[in-house]
Amino acid sequence: SAISSKLNEVHVEQKQNLSGRDFLLFPCGPGSREWEYFDGKCYYFSLTRTSWHKAKAQCEEMRSQLAIIDSYAKQNFVMFRTRNERFWIGLTDENSEGEWEWIDGTDYKTTFTFWKEGEPNNSGNNEDCAHLWVSGKWNDVYCTYECYYVCEKPLPN
Repeated sequence: SAISSKLNEVHVEQKQNLSGRDFLLFPCGPGSREWEYFDGKCYYFSLTRTSWHKAKAQCEEMRSQLAIIDSYAKQNFVMFRTRNERFWIGLTDENSEGEWEWIDGTDYKTTFTFWKEGEPNNSGNNEDCAHLWVSGKWNDVYCTYECYYVCEKPLPN
């Protein structure tokens, strides 16, 4: 009986160590390997194209939001991962033309930006959503355009 209780303690300890190791290997959760870790947050790079509003809704369904790019380090991470494709980010001026806003309320005027030269230009008076261009620089485009998207969320508890 003393041996079986000691074995049970060892088994429980091994389970805890294993989950700790899983967290180190998969900080976004071992069951969520499609999420990638960077600088304290988890990122999802979609495999399908959709409009900005549908992308925003799909991120929200996964308890996340379209990515907020507020530093050169995050820009580099996302740019490396999305190269040669277009990906929506959480930036829009739909509420007021020329007044760009991050969807989480991050102050656009005081944070990092990475627009392509000549952008945002509101071409055709209809470009209210931002995406990463194939070069990784930002571009404004009409919100119904279909491209990939990047979601971000905090680490799981």
